[in-house]
Amino acid sequence: MTNFSSWKKTISVLVFFLLTGQLHSAESDSHPNVLFIAVDDLNDWIGCLGGHPQAKTPNIDRLASRGVLFEQAHCAAPLCSPSRTAIMTGLRPSTTGIYGNLNWFRDMPQYQDWVTLPQYFRQQGYLAWGGGKLYHQAHGKFSDAAAWDHVYSTRTGAVPPPEHERYKHGLRPKFESNPILARLIDWGPTDHPIEANPDWKTAEGAAQFLARDHNKPFFLGCGIYLPHLPWYAPKKFFDMHPLEEIELPPYKADDFNDIPAIGRRMGERHIKHIRESGKWKEAVQGCLAADSFADACVGHVLDALEKSRYHDNTIVVLLGDHGYDVGEKKIAKSALWEQTTRTPLIIHAQGKLPSSTPSDTPTSGKICKSPVSLVDLYPTLLDLCGLPENPKNEGRSLAPLVRNPHADWPYPAIVTHSPHWLGVNHAVRFQRWHYIRYADGGEELYDATQDPHQWKNLANETAHDQVKAELKKWLPKKNAPHFGASKR
Repeated sequence: MTNFSSWKKTISVLVFFLLTGQLHSAESDSHPNVLFIAVDDLNDWIGCLGGHPQAKTPNIDRLASRGVLFEQAHCAAPLCSPSRTAIMTGLRPSTTGIYGNLNWFRDMPQYQDWVTLPQYFRQQGYLAWGGGKLYHQAHGKFSDAAAWDHVYSTRTGAVPPPEHERYKHGLRPKFESNPILARLIDWGPTDHPIEANPDWKTAEGAAQFLARDHNKPFFLGCGIYLPHLPWYAPKKFFDMHPLEEIELPPYKADDFNDIPAIGRRMGERHIKHIRESGKWKEAVQGCLAADSFADACVGHVLDALEKSRYHDNTIVVLLGDHGYDVGEKKIAKSALWEQTTRTPLIIHAQGKLPSSTPSDTPTSGKICKSPVSLVDLYPTLLDLCGLPENPKNEGRSLAPLVRNPHADWPYPAIVTHSPHWLGVNHAVRFQRWHYIRYADGGEELYDATQDPHQWKNLANETAHDQVKAELKKWLPKKNAPHFGASKR
């Protein structure tokens, strides 16, 4: 009878702890959680990267001050779907043949059952929740809803202004040759409260998840759509960037004179309409406002994490899916220059970070200057969480750089862009050099230390033949054919 009473009491205690969420699984104790924040089209216009001197992103900067800021992180492809496909599959675009926004990897027989990043965590006993734009879309086929235990948000962006308030810049007819661009290129303040916007609701969904009790470790994905065009945001964020004070990005009128024909074709013609119309400052203001709005959404999630009991056992990753050019060479992505390939990447791994070194600054935290690729994130998170490797990953774990940002890293970042009509083109970003090799053999070479804006193409100077030869060794040996339709 005594044994039965003791057993009954033990069961009662266990049920109590299960119901109150105070009993953690072994996985929760041994493996950290992951908060994965993806911000669409976020370039280096954030305070800690200094891409624009008037950027106001205090929440992202706060995360950078606590984690490792990768100053030279580059996308696998400067376009949404191929970039996100590379991140989630751990495979390069030149391997999958996913080069465009109308390509979906699960339509390909060889990748139909591919285990993507959140799915791998699920297989290892994690709870996987996702909301917003994490794959190419937030809902439908391109969202890969089956990869998650639950999708908590399927809408993105900001509530647009009334129709009569849209396209007040008067430039829409100038962009009709590119209907997608014509529809997207707009900006302006709205009167909607911040809480009414889909991106904020996505952030709120993540915050609510963090406020709840979970008896398994989790992989929480939060996708913020802005600063993807159109640049609509509540008025308070435009007021943070007064139009009369806006500084324009650097620009060189004859920039394209020394680059190959394919490069010139990638250089979007449409930026001239914005410059010539006198609307460039408005566009810059719109982008800065959208950046600040996205930062506020990120801050809402980070605040929730800090208040939660998961604060000390959660790895935070923040990234942009690729860069974005707001007038230096074009107004778009879809090119192989640093303006469109470089993206923010911050990793905060509690208990795994090094102390600051003399080369770090108090405001920037721990800084890694080695070029890295977003395709490295899949193996990196497995490594940091103590999970088995996925041998099919093509990236390399960045965990050694998270632990020591100044460690030797003898690998470049490879970027691929391949519109159907321009063939498969690559960039190699390695140490001080940014090398571009076009499908027809055309080349560009820039010394990033001396020419950060990439205005002087050194590819035709014989003095740099050896540099080019070394960089060419990193180019993919095979390029998969395009799968399905491709769209910029």
